[in-house]
Amino acid sequence: MSVLKGLLPVFILFLFMSCEHDEKKSSPKKIQPKAVIQPTPKVHKSQKTDKQTRRIIPEKITFIAPIDPEPPGPEPDPLPYDPGEPPVVCPTVDPVVIKADTIYDFPAYLPEFPGGEQALKNYLQANLIYPQDAIELGIEGKVFVSFVVFEDGSIQQVSILRGIKGNLSCEKEVLRLIKRMPNWIPGKNNSGNVLKARVKIPVVFNLD
Repeated sequence: MSVLKGLLPVFILFLFMSCEHDEKKSSPKKIQPKAVIQPTPKVHKSQKTDKQTRRIIPEKITFIAPIDPEPPGPEPDPLPYDPGEPPVVCPTVDPVVIKADTIYDFPAYLPEFPGGEQALKNYLQANLIYPQDAIELGIEGKVFVSFVVFEDGSIQQVSILRGIKGNLSCEKEVLRLIKRMPNWIPGKNNSGNVLKARVKIPVVFNLD
């Protein structure tokens, strides 16, 4: 009897452990919720920088074409002409008309004394008559005379430009001398046409 009393607690403990083991098998397993895996955020690569200037260099530049909000419409009609306004008159330039009596100071080809410049000097020295009063007063100088050589070479419109101060006799002698000259070779234009041309020469009075 003492042995049975000693085994009784051991039997009870064994029975309790077996019941607990069966209870674990028979009880349904609890389904634990699975852990949700969150996607890791993308890490943007840092833009390249220039080490020397420390400026940001974009990897790619996207070109965005400008958008025309509205297509161009038709141009507005011009303002109607008011018949009450005066008409616009454009200035006109009259054509240059060369008259037959035009006298040229600097034609393309100047008039020429027959025989040339030296022949003119010889004519003046040979035909000049020194006024007596100018000789008595010892008057010397130059008298500038102007005349026009016509198309036929004749001498016309003789006039004194500047005389010798204090004496008119020299001027009268120059007028006589020029009017008695032979006909000149008339001046011409670039086309070779003869024309009226003005000539200016000095006549020298010298007592030596």
